[in-house]
Amino acid sequence: MSAAPTRPPIANPIPAPTPTIVGSLGGGVSPTTDQVVVLYVIIAMSVVIFGFWNVPGVRNVVNPLKLFTIGWHELCHISIAILTGAKILKITIDPHVGGATIVEGGRPTLILAAGYIGSSLLGGLFVLAGFDTLVAKILSFVLGVGLVMPLVLVRDKITILLTACYEALLIGFWFVDHGQALRWYCLFIGVMNILFVICTTIYTVLRLPGLTFNFRGRCRR
Repeated sequence: MSAAPTRPPIANPIPAPTPTIVGSLGGGVSPTTDQVVVLYVIIAMSVVIFGFWNVPGVRNVVNPLKLFTIGWHELCHISIAILTGAKILKITIDPHVGGATIVEGGRPTLILAAGYIGSSLLGGLFVLAGFDTLVAKILSFVLGVGLVMPLVLVRDKITILLTACYEALLIGFWFVDHGQALRWYCLFIGVMNILFVICTTIYTVLRLPGLTFNFRGRCRR
């Protein structure tokens, strides 16, 4: 007697994927452990930068980074001033008291806003680099050039020496854990730029006499 034909086994049905609801109705989006660490580091860096920027003696240590931050802020003022037909009367950049761009003509509102917008955008990019190594590697070239450019106007030997040290750190961090150290370097620069915008905005609001803008990184009509 021949055996009855058997039916091949049937696999269990695949359950339908459960949609994830993002927002107030669901669990929301939670940062990863690495992202949480970066957020805590941003808070710590803010405190350190505020102290290093204002404490006499200690503030000289970060002069090259301050020159980069202030220089970019003033460069944004200058760029829009030229584009709006203004005449540049005077430009000063000082790591202790800030920068000043004195212009005549043009569009004062656009020229003034350019510094804040430019510093905010650059700061945001460098903060983003704190979360991604590839972005940090790309922006390290921007930082490398930006640290050297102010030396055209700098005659202080200590500042020049410190700039060389920061450039050496920037190069060395490329070889630390496949460039992971660059994230923290760029994050520090990003936080510094954003803090600079916040502080100069507060200073502007408190010291705004009519149409003359007088602040750390000022633009006068």
